Amino acid sequence: MKYSQRAQAISPFLAMAFSEKAARIEAQGKHVVKLNIGEPDFGAPPDVLKAMEQLAGSAPLPYTSALGLPELRAAIAGFYKTKHQIDIDPKRVVVTAGASAALLLLSAAFVDDGDKVIMADPCYPCNRQFIKSFGGNVQLVPTQANSRFQLNNDLLERYWQTDTQGVMLATPSNPTGTAVAIDELAAMCDFARKKGAWRIIDEIYLNLHHGPSDSQPASVLSVDDQALVINSFS
Repeated sequence: MKYSQRAQAISPFLAMAFSEKAARIEAQGKHVVKLNIGEPDFGAPPDVLKAMEQLAGSAPLPYTSALGLPELRAAIAGFYKTKHQIDIDPKRVVVTAGASAALLLLSAAFVDDGDKVIMADPCYPCNRQFIKSFGGNVQLVPTQANSRFQLNNDLLERYWQTDTQGVMLATPSNPTGTAVAIDELAAMCDFARKKGAWRIIDEIYLNLHHGPSDSQPASVLSVDDQALVINSFS
């Protein structure tokens, strides 16, 4: 059986490889402290489990809308209003099976063969693979401590090329944990928008913040209401 060149070109996801190795060691009865993947060590809240049990035992559970339950989409829009004071039309909300599924679908929708997409280096390795899966060319921009290992507008302008079609950012970032200042985020979005390029912003860690409230990262939707935003709710 022959695998596609696309499949053969995918790099291993080393974090998961270490997770599998840790599981094998645990199976031998040894204690392992895992620092490789963002996996909580607690289950779902009891009220959530109770609601799931009630739903599973009392409803036929048919197929739902491909975009997600209308009530859930409205609740997510309401979360942005309550948490970030941003008004979002629930029609703009799409529910997927995790952030990776959303990024894969967006890559399919926006990336053509040969399109250049700018991303920071370092960045989450899976995001690069999504772009490459649809024929895109990932242009990794090296970052340094003085930019908090994030893209900024100076870097974006310096590395932009005539065939660059989009930019994918993550704020706060995996793996660095750093966020882009809101004025810098606005400048980058404005620059890309004027170039006619799309902006995909991965902000799934937006609400996991342990610093002072006045330094909390802000949603990109506060400065670019046409950005394509990925968030994660659990």
